[in-house]
Amino acid sequence: MAEQRWFGAKGRKIERLELDEAFALDVRADAAFELDEAFALDVRADAAFELDVRADAAPHVLAIAALILDDRTRQRYQFALTGHPLHEAVPGDGTWRMLAVAMAEGRTIPALPIDADGTIRAALVCRPAAAMPPDGPGTERDLGADQSNTSVVLGEDLLLKAYRRIQPGLNPDLEMTAFLSEQAGFGAVPPLGGFVELVEARHGTATLAMAQQFVAGGADAFESIAASLTAWLLAPGEVSLEFATEVAVDLGTLTAGLHAAVAAGHGMPEMEPREASGDELRSWAVRAHDHLERALDLAPLGTDAPAVLRDLAPRILESLTVLDALPTAPNVIRAHGDLHLGQVLIVPDGFRIVDFEGEPLSTPEERRAHRHSLRDVASMLRSIDHVGRSAGRRAAGANGGPLAEPGLDLDGWLRRARQRFLEAYRDGLRDARLSVDLDPALLLAFEVDKELYEFAYAAAYLPSWLWAPTEGMRGLFAGDGIGGSQ
Repeated sequence: MAEQRWFGAKGRKIERLELDEAFALDVRADAAFELDEAFALDVRADAAFELDVRADAAPHVLAIAALILDDRTRQRYQFALTGHPLHEAVPGDGTWRMLAVAMAEGRTIPALPIDADGTIRAALVCRPAAAMPPDGPGTERDLGADQSNTSVVLGEDLLLKAYRRIQPGLNPDLEMTAFLSEQAGFGAVPPLGGFVELVEARHGTATLAMAQQFVAGGADAFESIAASLTAWLLAPGEVSLEFATEVAVDLGTLTAGLHAAVAAGHGMPEMEPREASGDELRSWAVRAHDHLERALDLAPLGTDAPAVLRDLAPRILESLTVLDALPTAPNVIRAHGDLHLGQVLIVPDGFRIVDFEGEPLSTPEERRAHRHSLRDVASMLRSIDHVGRSAGRRAAGANGGPLAEPGLDLDGWLRRARQRFLEAYRDGLRDARLSVDLDPALLLAFEVDKELYEFAYAAAYLPSWLWAPTEGMRGLFAGDGIGGSQ
């Protein structure tokens, strides 16, 4: 378990595992449920259960377990189980599909009695939404993508995402997907198909899973753009920068459309833009300095990262001073929270934005917080920088060394893509009649903060990615127009 990407305490030892709850997804119960205002749950312990499968069929069970770590902290995760005896299910075994069936049927599933007195104090609340197929979910297969959650494709028209680590409250991925697809009518978000919440007397509610329309044929924007850039670098001749950076224009327009859809609010107080509070403004600087300290602590020896961070630390700190004394309190919105090319799918009619869960290292409160819209802009600019540099590394690898005569001016692409993204974003906001303030100093601070976060994330979860924030941070302060200049 500690080696899985979804494990949220890298470097810690798991001392033991405790079973909190278990739910038989194949079982129907004739039970009375009462949910009070505090979301406490009371289910009759004498509820009659009826098996909904053949006696010889493998059961499907969803288990909620706590991992007790060596520092005595407790993290909770969900596991799909099946078979005789029960073992962890893999995509294709059907347990996640059975959870989607419960969504489609709108079932409430009581937990199996675990306490000695037979008391049941937890349930799964499963509900369908507009994108649920009329005939329910189809057969299950693995999505085949490296993610911090578990995602399966059901019948090629539904994607179910299970949030492996259980966090209290409403998951922003579910909240934002429902708002954008149902209230805002934003067509660049795949519509919601259903959701599952865990309701417990002890812990309240938590989002366990969400289903949404599967984007068949959707290409990961990072990989697609990286492949195109790599091919252009390796090809003879010269590719026009204007042609090669058209995708940056599309991404700028897409980001502006997302922010315009959220800024409309649509009568939902939790979505309405508002002025940032004093506490929020102070937290921006504190958070950025925490990211710097964490990056310095985690940057592994034997890589360029520690030296780059130490050498650039004075300039990093200088760039962050704008967060300490903003002249006015800016407006904040419910933005994406972790907008990068890996969260964008390219489809024949445009783009789809997915995964509104927020940054993996952030707290649940931070993920649902209002934020400055420039944070999304900064995050996408960092991703554009990373994809360009990734293409350069791939092309050099394919060539067996540096390219003598590349077919694309990569440094020119990095500069022009940045410029055209910002121009398109500005134009998109103006078309939506929204105010535009692309403060260069504030944008640079948010980009630096995002790159520091990337250092910490890569060091803890994805060491093979550490080169990206290292080269990206160098670029931000290189003074060649590739980084923070506008």
